[in-house]
Amino acid sequence: MPASLQAARLRSRRMRLCAKKMRLMLFIGLVFFLSCAPAEEPAAKDGRLTVIATIFPLYDFARNVGGDKVAVSMLLPPGSDAHHYELKPRDIVRVSKADIFLFTSFELEQWAYKIINAAAEKTNMLAVETGRGAFLLPLPESPDHDHGAGAAGGIDEAEYASRYDPHIWLDAANAQKMIDNIAAAFITRDPKNSETYRKNAEGYKRRLMDLDEKYREGLSACSTRTLLHAGHWAFAYLANRYRLHYRSASNSSADAEPSPQQILSLMEQIRKEKLRYIFYEDFTAPKLAAVMADETGVGLLKLNNGHDVGRKDFQSGETYLTLMEKNLAHLREGLRCR
Repeated sequence: MPASLQAARLRSRRMRLCAKKMRLMLFIGLVFFLSCAPAEEPAAKDGRLTVIATIFPLYDFARNVGGDKVAVSMLLPPGSDAHHYELKPRDIVRVSKADIFLFTSFELEQWAYKIINAAAEKTNMLAVETGRGAFLLPLPESPDHDHGAGAAGGIDEAEYASRYDPHIWLDAANAQKMIDNIAAAFITRDPKNSETYRKNAEGYKRRLMDLDEKYREGLSACSTRTLLHAGHWAFAYLANRYRLHYRSASNSSADAEPSPQQILSLMEQIRKEKLRYIFYEDFTAPKLAAVMADETGVGLLKLNNGHDVGRKDFQSGETYLTLMEKNLAHLREGLRCR
């Protein structure tokens, strides 16, 4: 490589590092400034717990467990990608003034440690990893470097890389575990209403069990069991639970781009197995799905992974259960189930 090109790359790398440091300093300064400002969502004045959940499944679970005893809001705007969300200083201030902060895990919300660390010494906010104790599936390709807790039991501020599929709520047993963790947090913060939280949690878990049985029956007799998905690795838990063969265009993290070889392999499988549909997501590579469908002459069916619910669906009153019911209907059509 010519020396001039090496020098240019070195200057570019130094400039990026400098810019990164400046953004970090600005971020810290804004957090300090905003900590003195009024919260966007002041604490409920009627005695309810104020709860902020990162993504839609947690938001909906919390509403069902808490009922009229909690005021729940969602941190990420509808349609946001939790994998790549850029945390804003105002988010930290907003969460730190809540009673409870619900997040899935550091496999998904890799930025959650910033909120937890910022709030740990100054507020009584309770941070709850709702996925604690859930069954985990490893990603097909695991990162080579370590990540996780720091020496003092906190979260290392180095970049956290996922080793496990974070879409745990798509497994019915995991969803029930998350409900238990949310209920336990509500009881910790509001023991006088503990019986209400327990009753609501048990009732909602029964609805999840009913949905699970619908999936088992609905997907028991299908012409194919191949779930071919032109998106990121999002439906492995669902496929694993109901014994489907899952293929995805991006077979590792949400950051991975499918290679031409992967795309050609999927199209070859479509032709070989005579599949009639490709499944896609609204916010992840819908154009790729359309191109693959055009090339192979098959149809398209939408699946929703739960955390990228759009604004229209959110405002129309969609719930975790209704989204999963729609997913089941599309799976039955795409897999030609009887």
